Amino acid sequence: MEKIIQADRFIDGRGGPVAENIAVVVSGGRIKEVVPKERLNIPEGDAREIHEFPGATLLPGLIDCHTHTNMPANGRRGEDVIPDGDDIRLLRSAHNVRVALRSGVTTMCDNGAWNLTAFSLKEGIQEGLVEGPDLLACGRPITTTGGHCWFMGSEADGVDGVRMATRQLIKEGADFIKVMATGGSTLTSNPYRPAYTIDELRTIANETHRRDKVVAAHCRCTHGMSNVLESGFDIIIHGFFADEDGVRRFNPRVAEQIAKQGVWVNPTLHIGRSRIWQLWEKRDTEGLTEDEVDILARAEEGYRTGLNECGQLIESGVKLAAGSDCGWGVYPFGQFAHEIGAMVEAGLTPMEGILSGTRNCAEALRIIDRVGTVEAGKDADLLVVEGNPDEDITALTRVAAVFKAGRLVR
Repeated sequence: MEKIIQADRFIDGRGGPVAENIAVVVSGGRIKEVVPKERLNIPEGDAREIHEFPGATLLPGLIDCHTHTNMPANGRRGEDVIPDGDDIRLLRSAHNVRVALRSGVTTMCDNGAWNLTAFSLKEGIQEGLVEGPDLLACGRPITTTGGHCWFMGSEADGVDGVRMATRQLIKEGADFIKVMATGGSTLTSNPYRPAYTIDELRTIANETHRRDKVVAAHCRCTHGMSNVLESGFDIIIHGFFADEDGVRRFNPRVAEQIAKQGVWVNPTLHIGRSRIWQLWEKRDTEGLTEDEVDILARAEEGYRTGLNECGQLIESGVKLAAGSDCGWGVYPFGQFAHEIGAMVEAGLTPMEGILSGTRNCAEALRIIDRVGTVEAGKDADLLVVEGNPDEDITALTRVAAVFKAGRLVR
């Protein structure tokens, strides 16, 4: 049965201004047409299913290009969840993706999961066993021996080793490849130094591109980003401008090179702020320990630095794609809108923020032919929010309805 979905305001995700009184006609899980309401002929007794949302805004379903569905978002580190079995990880993932979908995320990436769990999750969603967004999975991130997230199962060293790891992941069904180009929070890694040589990185990029897939790099330092740029990667994750001494120093030359090469950056801002919010709540209810006071001060400084760096990336013309990193730290699923809000705080306009979590992610992931904008022929993945997010980006948190392939899921 055809559906007609209409709200007072409409954002198509293509970058134009907010429109009014637009109707979206859905048939067979796809968008059939997008027309002004006055041109829509609805005779008495029309059998089509009509959904009207007065005072609301209709826009594309959100796309979160960075999540970790295996992770519990309760402060446990990666090392802390090593004892969990894959059965528990998969159950946790099933819960997390349902929460994400009901918050308006209709497509998402899993950017690192244990063993084969992300591929199993994707299959479960496709078979209708699990309710969740369309999932793009990288499987296990490629990392050096003892590197960031080594415990997920894809340690690889040397040109031959990383080539084999890349081919194996693609064989298993990876939609994209993620590489830990620097260390991270894993205790046996160093976030301020490159993890791989340029030859190793270039081998991974070439193998991935030979299979027509996107390759993304976790980068927590400037040197790591420079190596990734030289190696031909498509997406930089985090994109921290940190030197080997751990101090954050923005590097305009590297930013200009990112913009020149058209590489996408996923800044992951709110994950730091989620820790701040948690500590603020604890401070107001039961008080903080001396250690927690210090942690809060460092988290607040880190968030300010991240906003400043993101703002300078915006000024440099770098293309940004929103991705939450939820599951890690204390960033729960269902709060992707806060990541978009943080990017607006960094300097994007509200409309640019919306595009960063819709069209931009679709372009970065090369799925713009089916999602990311509201156009005839595309999947009917739609979000309805109360208010006008082009005036108040927090409206994205006030979800009125979510449609996945035309089906009302919230």
